[in-house]
Amino acid sequence: MIYLDANATTPLDPRVLNTIVDELQQLGNASSAHAAGQRAKTAVHAARAAIADLIAADPREIVFTAGATEADNLAVLGLTPDLRRTTVICAATEHPAVLEPVQWLRANECRGAVVTVDRNGVVDLDALEAMVDSHTLLVSVMAVNNETGAMAPLSEVAEIVHRAGALLHTDATQLMAWGPVDVDELGVDLLSMSAHKLHGPAGVGALYVRDEVRHLLQPRLLGGAQEDGLRSGTLNTPGIAGFGHAARIVADEGPAAAARVTRLRDDLSSRLAAAVPIHVHCGDVGRAPGTLNIAIADAPADRVLAGASEVAASRGSACAGAGDKPSPVLTAMGVPLAQIECSMRLSLHRETTETDVTRAAELLSASALRVRGQTISEPRTPQLEHVGGQR
Repeated sequence: MIYLDANATTPLDPRVLNTIVDELQQLGNASSAHAAGQRAKTAVHAARAAIADLIAADPREIVFTAGATEADNLAVLGLTPDLRRTTVICAATEHPAVLEPVQWLRANECRGAVVTVDRNGVVDLDALEAMVDSHTLLVSVMAVNNETGAMAPLSEVAEIVHRAGALLHTDATQLMAWGPVDVDELGVDLLSMSAHKLHGPAGVGALYVRDEVRHLLQPRLLGGAQEDGLRSGTLNTPGIAGFGHAARIVADEGPAAAARVTRLRDDLSSRLAAAVPIHVHCGDVGRAPGTLNIAIADAPADRVLAGASEVAASRGSACAGAGDKPSPVLTAMGVPLAQIECSMRLSLHRETTETDVTRAAELLSASALRVRGQTISEPRTPQLEHVGGQR
């Protein structure tokens, strides 16, 4: 299998697996006062420090959760509105873990709002500025879109949001595999992440909460005093230890991997374009290293992927739900339905090889040509179409 679905989940790093197995063989609840509990607590503290280092934060600002979905929900639904600030805003292309809570607020409390994006899937800054006012409590804008890889101009968003006195949250799940970030440079007050998107284990994530806004956040899970009262429940010590180890590896190896994977992504795009006409979504804006979302003309993606079963890839988000509904992200970008049906997401990871890319391009191209009713011929001149002007 050629695994090109890293935006759904990344392969677990064997070094991280060893850490998890070692921790699973230990006894102790990190909330217990005896020696075994304190040993587990020490392991949690070490992981908290590693994750904080990855985003240039204080360890006390890291709240462990069961994943980014829970972290997003805590950020969006956990802030306490006052008599004046009652509105939560998000971009139209957000992950369902943000978009659905905002829509729930709008349906139940009339304080949720959605801001439009441009044809590249980037939040419309003019529209955002017109929407944010003295009644805004929180704005949530994803750092990297999970379907297209488009990167948000977070510093510009932060300037608009903070000028109005509101808070900024970002789901940075798809950003964290590629090296350290600085929450101060991003300008965010809350940041969600998930271990299994940076070669760590599934079932564990974290929410960064800037110390100055911590008092505004209320727990969504009740029943214990863990995580300073913000997230009840016995801590998943093996998963957290694995998360911490994965964060340390990303800090050391992420930047080099980002440069290499970017080259591989672009090579994959070029190889596909040499065989079939492709349209690269968000091709004119900054994208995360591993994400390539393309439409192959006149070749429905489900049929192309079915005909290249050796390639593990997807049409879009694994969290978007079942069924044949068109991608809400591409729809929000104004992509025609016929093109959405021909769109697929190919997402690489730091273990992707040149051989993987070469073989995947061959298999996908051959399948697409069969779907289009063509025969395989000599490589054609690449024809890449990009959204939004000149490249």
